[in-house]
Amino acid sequence: MELFDQNGCLTEEGLHAVIGGQLDELGRLEAAEHLSYCDKCMDRYTALLTADVLEEPPRSARGAVMGTIWVRLMQNTWGRAAVAAVAAVLALTLWRSGTVTQILEGTRDLKTWMPSTSQTQPDQLPMLGQPVQDDQRTLPSRNSWASRCRIKSLCPPCPRS
Repeated sequence: MELFDQNGCLTEEGLHAVIGGQLDELGRLEAAEHLSYCDKCMDRYTALLTADVLEEPPRSARGAVMGTIWVRLMQNTWGRAAVAAVAAVLALTLWRSGTVTQILEGTRDLKTWMPSTSQTQPDQLPMLGQPVQDDQRTLPSRNSWASRCRIKSLCPPCPRS
């Protein structure tokens, strides 16, 4: 039996021998190698394999497959809609309760709490790496601290209390 013809392609009886399992180890390896790069022979081989009658399923699988696709589609759609609805309700709740306004006003107040670099002169700031001079003239007196204190119970005794 000739496995290959004069052009180097598999013969018809060679293809039938491959399908029927009638080749020895070397013949199977040569046929497999040829089929891996020869598209013409691979098309002939697959045509012979698919010429067999396919077995019919006992019942149609179309309904089960389409039902599964429909369920997954609805899960994805309703899941996304639920996430969007929860986000909308949360945003509306925060807006109606005034939380958003408090957050926006709180950031405006933060700017007043932090020292501005435009108000402080560079010569008043201590240089980095330089020791700070402790000058007694710049420290406030005890009475000036007590007069500015808002929590009197934590202040040391002062004449105003």
